[in-house]
Amino acid sequence: MKIDWKKAGRGLGRILGAALTLGMLAGLYLTLVIGQPQPEAEKETAPQPALTASPAQRIAREEELRTLVAAFPAPVMSFMSGSGMVFVSGTSEDAAWQGQYGRILTLYWQTAAGEPLILQSIYPAEALALMGKGDYAFSGTAGPALFGQASVRMENGGTIRVHVQAEGQGLYVLTVPRSLGDALPDLSRSIQLFVVEE
Repeated sequence: MKIDWKKAGRGLGRILGAALTLGMLAGLYLTLVIGQPQPEAEKETAPQPALTASPAQRIAREEELRTLVAAFPAPVMSFMSGSGMVFVSGTSEDAAWQGQYGRILTLYWQTAAGEPLILQSIYPAEALALMGKGDYAFSGTAGPALFGQASVRMENGGTIRVHVQAEGQGLYVLTVPRSLGDALPDLSRSIQLFVVEE
């Protein structure tokens, strides 16, 4: 029996070509699958530690602010020194929230013209219910940035309230009279977070 080497070579070439093509396709498929960015698993943040109840505190002088800040479990929102705002008083009190306690630190300030400003630092950050109701509705106007974060702006008949949730820190709320609506960006730039260094 005589072997036709030309036919055999062509058959072998076809087999090798098919194998090479399959190998390239498999390589391309692996590259696409491995190179495809996988969706990031959603970060699950651990809940902030629960508080034990503590007695309410009240201060009437700015010099006493340190005692309130030191007892708060997160940074506290307040006006910077030299902002031109006048300190009136401050309170810190605990409130029941989801079977545990949240803490609300409220600072009352005034502008040089005597218009009231209320700054609240609330712990934990997810305790939105501790902001209180007050018949607020979402505003069509964007809130100013607070601490580099976009705020949520809400309004009622007499006041404007903006808030941000700083993850792992606190919920921060600024309430001003409607007459100060245009001044909100400037006011927000005069606010920062404070902690007491031990």
